[in-house]
Amino acid sequence: MVVTIRTFGNLIRQFPLGNLATNREIAIASCEIILTIVSPITAPEIWADTQINLAVAYNDRILGDKANNQKLSIDCCQSALKLYNRKDFPSKWAGIQNNLGNAYCEWIRGGRAENLEMAISYFRAALEIRTRHGSLEEWAETKNNLATVYLNRIRGDKSENIEIAISYFRAVLEAITRQNFSEQWAMTQGNLATAYTNRIRGDKGDNLKLSIECSLSTLKVYTQQDFPGNWAMTQNNLALTYQKIDRIDESIDCFQSALEVYDRQNFPEECLRTANNLGNLAFKQSNWQLAIESYDRAIQAVEISRGWARVENRQEILRDAISVYQNVIQACINYGQIDKAIEYSERARSRQLVDFMATNDLYRDGEIPAEVRTLQAEYESLQQQIYIQQRTETANENRQLTPTRDSRAIQQVSEHIQALEAQKQTVWRKIRAVDPQLAEQQQVTPIDLPTIQQLITTESTAILSLYTTDNDTHIFIITRDNQPQIHTCQGEGAGELQLWLWENWLNPYVNDRSAWADNMPEILAQLAQRLQLDRLVAKLTDITELIIIPHLYLHQIPFAALPINPLANESAEPNPLLGGVPVGRGGFRGGFRRGFLGDKFTIRSVPSCQILKYCLDRSPITMPQYGTVENADGTLPGAGFEGKQIAELFQIESDYRLQGRKQATVTAFDNLIERTDKPITTLHLANHASSRLDNPLESAVSLADGNISLAKLMMSRYRHLREIFLSCCETHLGSTNITDDLLTLSTGFLCAGASTVIGTLWVVDDLATALFSTFYYLNRHAGFDRVIALKMAQVRLRDLTGDEFKLHHSEDLKNHFQAYAQANRIDRAEFKAEFERGEVDKATFDRETHRLTNAYRGALDSTKTLDRYCQSDRPFSHPFYWAGFTCQGLG
Repeated sequence: MVVTIRTFGNLIRQFPLGNLATNREIAIASCEIILTIVSPITAPEIWADTQINLAVAYNDRILGDKANNQKLSIDCCQSALKLYNRKDFPSKWAGIQNNLGNAYCEWIRGGRAENLEMAISYFRAALEIRTRHGSLEEWAETKNNLATVYLNRIRGDKSENIEIAISYFRAVLEAITRQNFSEQWAMTQGNLATAYTNRIRGDKGDNLKLSIECSLSTLKVYTQQDFPGNWAMTQNNLALTYQKIDRIDESIDCFQSALEVYDRQNFPEECLRTANNLGNLAFKQSNWQLAIESYDRAIQAVEISRGWARVENRQEILRDAISVYQNVIQACINYGQIDKAIEYSERARSRQLVDFMATNDLYRDGEIPAEVRTLQAEYESLQQQIYIQQRTETANENRQLTPTRDSRAIQQVSEHIQALEAQKQTVWRKIRAVDPQLAEQQQVTPIDLPTIQQLITTESTAILSLYTTDNDTHIFIITRDNQPQIHTCQGEGAGELQLWLWENWLNPYVNDRSAWADNMPEILAQLAQRLQLDRLVAKLTDITELIIIPHLYLHQIPFAALPINPLANESAEPNPLLGGVPVGRGGFRGGFRRGFLGDKFTIRSVPSCQILKYCLDRSPITMPQYGTVENADGTLPGAGFEGKQIAELFQIESDYRLQGRKQATVTAFDNLIERTDKPITTLHLANHASSRLDNPLESAVSLADGNISLAKLMMSRYRHLREIFLSCCETHLGSTNITDDLLTLSTGFLCAGASTVIGTLWVVDDLATALFSTFYYLNRHAGFDRVIALKMAQVRLRDLTGDEFKLHHSEDLKNHFQAYAQANRIDRAEFKAEFERGEVDKATFDRETHRLTNAYRGALDSTKTLDRYCQSDRPFSHPFYWAGFTCQGLG
């Protein structure tokens, strides 16, 4: 029985029919069955041979993580060496050395240069046994492998390494012939062709001619019928060589021949590489139709590979192939197929978020499995340990909080916290791996233009989908009933516009927030010019609402504050409330004849149209049930004020309000969200929050005894929650990578089940946010839609005069702050008495005293600030105060 299974495993691994990926999985499974039956003691040679077969199967495996498969292959070889030592089994030992050399040639972990040196050492060891006068075929195989390493070697002189490789290939061809070792001969001819193509010494034209001759010799053995994979590889190599000598038609023919074998299902990596090569060649020739067809084939291969890969490796696959998407989008534009360009741009962006939303929506009507819940509990325990450690460090540092909702972006944490975070990330990956809904998830069907247009519910709404390629930034204008238009900002590509945004927006925000705020009006005016905003707006006739899909760093921009028709040389006065930030620089106090983009349109944004579709597909709110989580750590007096206003406006019951450090705990939050009697549909969070640009999954909203991290949101399924206002700092701030996945707290709540999230793009002011939130909910209470309510609140806060502030708001705020300060004085006295009675320890006493002192001082500082606001012309006119609020999802 064992022999039969072993033979079956070898046969399946090499079997040419059926799905190649499936065949190799069967081969691995058959080998693993053998290893459950035999052991190094009961059947040592069968056990060792199976380890060798399993090593080869893992090395050839298509599914799973490539690096992990390579590591498993190496481990199996090392296991086989426990029996097959050099003294007793020289031939077997040499074969394993050869296999290890092959494994290190391809291993993607560790240093590439060091891996190749390891491969050389293994091949040289094998050649001590495999000699030309012994087993000629085995010698030729290993000599060929060694030559290939020298061809790719990093260390040493490159031209000399290539010459060594050529000499080894020639030596093999002198010893074997096409008649006696046809496959080895053909393989060596192919490798020699590659060596001549890359040769540095000698005449380039002569070398390329020799390369073509070798490739054509290879095809005498590698026919499409007998050796389809090798035949296709040779066709691809020939195509590249023909391209170098401008024999374009022959190059195209060879690429297309290779793709007859390299289908996306069985050879996804080879299909991607070859189709991309053909697409690039067609692109250079302005053959847009062929370019689009080729890139489309490559993209299908990418998406199949991504679907097969483990969750944590999917982004890497997409990142490595992002140029294919960029090129096909540009080719479609050049060919006049704007609809296809839009569809490909959708396939390129926010795929990780789409995966999360697709998976989480599967749980809407079902229970989370017990195994997942156990891992989630482990995750929460680690998170709590991290939170306690962070609080201890904060108390020790004796930091002073300000009334502004403070940021900890790009923060440095201790080694202990880093170790806990590493453990937590491991648990998080386990959750994603064992989640059966995720495991069974099918590929998300790409969204097409007709479906996108169906997402637009009114004739006066337009989607603006932005996409930056290497050279330009394109803005696709999509309406419900008309053909899409394109607005191209030429020369504003990734190396220009996106780099400019990094240097002038995100980097200053992180490193010098005062200068960032000071320069905000000017930078926004420059961005409006770069995007040619006036020309764009002129195309938006009869449009009143914009759904904006930003790209890369454009996600961080407050589009509502982009100026239209700026007046040149407009003077500006400094705003003392911002420490010198101009109130009207660039026209922010009457310096724009037609104001801002947000004055002309209501604006919301989404990461992609696919995500907008998920938001629309979720059940709407029929009977809103409000809940609030307010001022969890007691240091935000403005947050307490807005919570009170909202609760009175909507008659929110006390058990739906979590107030302060005694109520706003993690457990209480979870219980509030998971209530089944009158479940929460609309949630207002007014607390500290921070974006971790260095580790987005650790971005979090702070509660009294812990936090709600983005990673937790990605694992959560909030069945009833639909509308959220994150009245906190940086809840929609995130650094996007090349795949354009914006991982923020706002998008995290969308993944968890919300349809609409209002978040913030930066650290927002406590008092201004309290006013803004109050204005917003007054508008909602009056019956206005979310985006209209948002726009009206922004305009009202921006245009609020000092006299109006004094007349309508100052007195109520002053009374609130004074009562708040007095309550904190009482809390400090009570806490001191508890400490003196021995009811709390010294560390807790120091931490809580520090917090209460900061809260007291913050309330007093806020009271003093009120007088300055009253004396200012328009105290909140600077975009810092009003422009950072953004609506994600539905309007």
